Amino acid sequence: MNRSAMGHVAVGLVPMLLAAAAAAQAVASAGDAAPVVNAIRVEREVDLVYMGFTSYYSCDGLRNKVRRVLVDLGMGDGLKVSARNCIRMTGPEVMPSLHIVARVPVEATPELLAQIESEAGKRELVARVKGVAPEEATAQFPARRKRVELEADPLGDLREGDCELVEQLRDRVFPKLGVKVVEDRTQCSPRQVSLGSIHTVVEVLEPLPAPGTAPLP
Repeated sequence: MNRSAMGHVAVGLVPMLLAAAAAAQAVASAGDAAPVVNAIRVEREVDLVYMGFTSYYSCDGLRNKVRRVLVDLGMGDGLKVSARNCIRMTGPEVMPSLHIVARVPVEATPELLAQIESEAGKRELVARVKGVAPEEATAQFPARRKRVELEADPLGDLREGDCELVEQLRDRVFPKLGVKVVEDRTQCSPRQVSLGSIHTVVEVLEPLPAPGTAPLP
């Protein structure tokens, strides 16, 4: 084979190699994607009494910051965060507390569905007292697990001084809301603000978009 022919063969192989590489990447991406599961929303309530040595918050400041973190975790639908034990009209509180009500996506296991069905009478009674229609608690939707990194960002919701708050969310709030901690290197020093002190990775269940909408990243 002369050099001219070899050159034509090499040029012809380039598109084939590019196509093969793209296909391999697509397969790898599909393999890395979390599996899709059926999920339902379950209402959960959590109380948090914040006690810090480094940073202090007003009731409104604590409520707004925690709300933004939970919204970033995909819990904005029906989320209610109420401040309690507020003594001062303005300025930081010594021990502010929050009452959190969130409707979190949970995998629809047979055990969970059976439990919800057994509580149907109680839900209907509560709805009747409130004068509203009973909610369809077993309505299912597709969802997949997603990881979210919590790190300090000078332009974001979390700052280096929020380290103790992240610790308390991690230990007292996340477990009750079904947020799974998969990596944790958050280390706080009392009365010190250290760069890089916040690094916690959590896993949440994220509803898939409805057909015809933009896909999730």
